[in-house]
Amino acid sequence: MKLYECTADIQAVLNHHFDSDTERQDTLEAVIGQFDEKAQSVVGYWLNQEAELNALDLHIKAMNARRKVLKNQADSLKAYLLRNMQAAHIKTIKANNGTFTAKIAKNPPSVEIYDEMQIPDDYCSFKREVSKSAIKEALQSGIDVQGARLVQSEGLRIK
Repeated sequence: MKLYECTADIQAVLNHHFDSDTERQDTLEAVIGQFDEKAQSVVGYWLNQEAELNALDLHIKAMNARRKVLKNQADSLKAYLLRNMQAAHIKTIKANNGTFTAKIAKNPPSVEIYDEMQIPDDYCSFKREVSKSAIKEALQSGIDVQGARLVQSEGLRIK
């Protein structure tokens, strides 16, 4: 039986007219027992999913750390080779087996900002960002904020 079926059974019992309160209570206890059993299974499955997510998060962090190390090593090796080629005045290196050619080339021009405060606003972009915390404080203190309202929702806490 599915959890939603147990819920439907409970709703049916609550809406049904019974001849006696004892019969109603016994029936309700039975369907609530089924609901409780199924809900425990759902929580167990959810806990298993959460544990798997945590394990994946740890693995992702480890892989990202490894990626960062490899990227730093690759960048360092490339800079090392460039420095030494420049110092030796060697512009090109070709592999004997033809698998690669490394050469010093000019990069396309790039912009270097040495004083951000001197840059005119025409060359700046500004991001409009809504402050939900400021809006919440205003709404809670009775100030009407157009386009926003306080909403109260419910959530499930599992400990």
